[in-house]
Amino acid sequence: MKHRQSVTAICLSDDDSKGFSASKDGTILHWDVDSGKAERYQWPNEEILRSHGSKNPEGRATKHSRNVLALSVSTDGRYLASGGLDRHVHLWDTRTREHIQVDIKKNFSFLLDAILTEK
Repeated sequence: MKHRQSVTAICLSDDDSKGFSASKDGTILHWDVDSGKAERYQWPNEEILRSHGSKNPEGRATKHSRNVLALSVSTDGRYLASGGLDRHVHLWDTRTREHIQVDIKKNFSFLLDAILTEK
């Protein structure tokens, strides 16, 4: 499994056992560092995104999956946050690779740090 377009973001869990990568095509992959095996995160449909808090930002791509620009994993390795051109921060469960929540922020890198360092 690999990305079809350029990789735009990578991060490692604190224990270095999990790696995450994202690309311009919107693909997010979860890598097992020891085995090299990758699993793809599945984007929820528009209805689920709206129920998780997504809104259509003006003048931007309507789907986050068009371009992922940032990734950050929580210190316990349980959650992954992703941000993209839609100016949304998407929170994922790393155990199930399920989409949990959406937050809308212009400066998503600040929010990524706040979400993932919260105890």
